Amino acid sequence: MMKKISVLLLAIALLLSVPACSMPDAIFSDGLGSESEQDAAREAAEIYGFEFTLGGQKMALPLKFGVLSSRKWRISEAVENPDEDQAAQKKDIKVYTAESTLEAGEYSDYLPLTNDNSVITAKFYNDSNSQKLITDCPVVGIGLDAAYENVPEFILHKDNLSIGVSYDEVIGSCGKPSFIEKTVKTTGELAAINDVKLMETEEDTVNTLYYKLTDHSFIAFEIDTVNGVSNCISSIIIENDTDVYKPYDYSKEQKYIPDNISLYKGPNLLGKQFTDFAYKYEGNLYTLPLPVRKLLDDGWVFVRDYGERIPMGTTVDGLIMRKGNLSIKMMVHNYDTKYAHTAVNCYVVSMEAALTGPNASILLSKGITLGSTEKDLVDALGKDYAKKHPVVDSEGNYLPSSGHERYEIPDMPENYIEKTVGEEYTVYSVIMPDDVPTITLPVSITDIGDTGAELLGDIRKHIDVYVSNDTRLIYRFYLQNCPEYVVDEAKIIEEQIEAQREKEREERKKQQEQGNNG
Repeated sequence: MMKKISVLLLAIALLLSVPACSMPDAIFSDGLGSESEQDAAREAAEIYGFEFTLGGQKMALPLKFGVLSSRKWRISEAVENPDEDQAAQKKDIKVYTAESTLEAGEYSDYLPLTNDNSVITAKFYNDSNSQKLITDCPVVGIGLDAAYENVPEFILHKDNLSIGVSYDEVIGSCGKPSFIEKTVKTTGELAAINDVKLMETEEDTVNTLYYKLTDHSFIAFEIDTVNGVSNCISSIIIENDTDVYKPYDYSKEQKYIPDNISLYKGPNLLGKQFTDFAYKYEGNLYTLPLPVRKLLDDGWVFVRDYGERIPMGTTVDGLIMRKGNLSIKMMVHNYDTKYAHTAVNCYVVSMEAALTGPNASILLSKGITLGSTEKDLVDALGKDYAKKHPVVDSEGNYLPSSGHERYEIPDMPENYIEKTVGEEYTVYSVIMPDDVPTITLPVSITDIGDTGAELLGDIRKHIDVYVSNDTRLIYRFYLQNCPEYVVDEAKIIEEQIEAQREKEREERKKQQEQGNNG
């Protein structure tokens, strides 16, 4: 009974740790397909509320373990066939129980929870800054499987999806998945990935549909034979570690458009350099800094927003927007010179996206996408990429032995590339000094402090591209371009002259009125 769910969880772990596994036969399309498929994908927003009914009780992830324990769910100490789980036999693998503690930021494995004869699995996450007992940590994942003798009542909120529902019903309800993977049942080995259609299954393989926003925000439907009927949901994993916020109503803010937003003009071309901070998704071109309003106009919706007003000159992190099955994490900055604003009237100054299927259609400059090879990236960086900068530790540069190297960018000596080799991935960072001109924002201002500067770090303009050390494929990138306020002296003088003229007109009008009264 535990064998099948262990295989699914192992497959999930393999795919979520992209740098640690290979992805043979990977096929990624350039987009979400037809308009009807895109519409269905947008309608999948309801499943990204991560709401479900368990035993007749409505719940949503993440949730407190007390919600489950109050309904008599208990962490089970018994595993039917522990010898089948080879990973559990390794001495370096932590075994989680009801008495376990989690370190700050630690995720548990999926643990069996029992209620009378019913069994589900649950994953815990310590979102605090200190060690905690596992039962004091939020539950961020729930799993159930048709292989259990007594499957509890479980309904995922979107057309009542549950065990036994057909593949066609899942697609009709949720739209196209982020990807479909084929794994070997007995080992959990990843056999293939396909984001287009259900793959033909062999005797010992199974397909799993993933609707994925981030590594820890996804829904997985295993498709197999259930009670003699093929192509049905045989197991479900629903996981989410981030509170889902009720979208803020931006209708009032959208009626007022600050000058620095209304004067914005988007790019006409993708750009020839990485330092153009440009990318393309579903036919739309974007470049940072980018008005949040532009994303809303193009059909993006908030998964996590920031409803409070952001003071001028302030940066706020952690906003997440979604379009289809792709999500981006953002920092936004208020460039208005007069007022505080909610996010809709601010600029996106950083965005991060990771490989989860169709978002391979995100295109950077020079033809680089999520899923491109490391060789493609190195070729795009230029033939002079191999020319190293002098490395002098006493001047603050990295020593080669530390895993850091610096290189020149062809024809752009003021910029540089920093290559950092980690245990699981290599990061190529294209960095621009703060004093290098970038996009000129349509604002004029004398000077105000940036109260969110600590979020930006020492470097405000850079692009980080992550390459898996195992697959040598690009699986994540991060763009940040937060230019300082631009002082348009000509505009300031013009405004001052106009203000003086208006003052003189008011004085003449006042004198005229006094003369008429006299």
